[in-house]
Amino acid sequence: MRREPTGVQAWQRAVELGAQGRAAAARRVLATVADDPRSAPAVVSLAHSTRASLLRQAGGHGVARIGDGRACLLAVDATTAPSESEWLHAAWLDGLIGLAADNLGLGDFAASQRLLDRAAAHAAAQPRNDDADWRTAARTALRLSWVRCEWGLYCGRMDVARAAASRSAELVAVVPSPRHRIKTALIGAAVAAAGGDVDAAATAGRGVFADAAEHGFLPLQWAAAALLSGVDGDPKYGAELGVLRDRLARHGMPFAPLSSDERHGR
Repeated sequence: MRREPTGVQAWQRAVELGAQGRAAAARRVLATVADDPRSAPAVVSLAHSTRASLLRQAGGHGVARIGDGRACLLAVDATTAPSESEWLHAAWLDGLIGLAADNLGLGDFAASQRLLDRAAAHAAAQPRNDDADWRTAARTALRLSWVRCEWGLYCGRMDVARAAASRSAELVAVVPSPRHRIKTALIGAAVAAAGGDVDAAATAGRGVFADAAEHGFLPLQWAAAALLSGVDGDPKYGAELGVLRDRLARHGMPFAPLSSDERHGR
């Protein structure tokens, strides 16, 4: 049986809460993980980068950089750690990828690209381990591909966006997570929309909206509604956008500007 670092189960619970849009509950669990002296260093790092991702989803890219930077600092030993420290390497990559996403949202495309390249180089230097927990190498590889795709969309590099979307579709095949599958489909829909294939984007977006609703993934459902409000002729998606935004806010995921407590992860 594979041994997990101390605190992973609590961190996983926080991730699941965040996927449901229950950001306040997720932050409480993450704070407990980060403050627990029994938590493994890799898990403490993951707690900080996960909390940063919740801030980023709400539009707090600048504030999220603090958490992602902290995550990198806590996992810095991954740069010299032995290959079997898969969770430490995953934590290091999560921090770098998070920083890349933060800078992308702030419009610093050059810094984002450098961080993505650094993360890719680190991942490529690690020996392949087919027995690794999917939440380590497989998950971070997929996250890296997602943000690379987003970088392409932000920068108008459709060649990069399409290649990364295709790569994400390949990588998600070995990730046993409905949320990751649905988000990958959403990114594919966004690429189709950006490339002018409105019909394909609308079809994929409607599938994402329905799947996200079925699984209770409010943030993904909201994102799908945002896409569909621009590419689908049905006005219901524009109405759903406001409804879902309000539901997310009630669960502790208000959109920027953030309150003082939210900025500090409380």
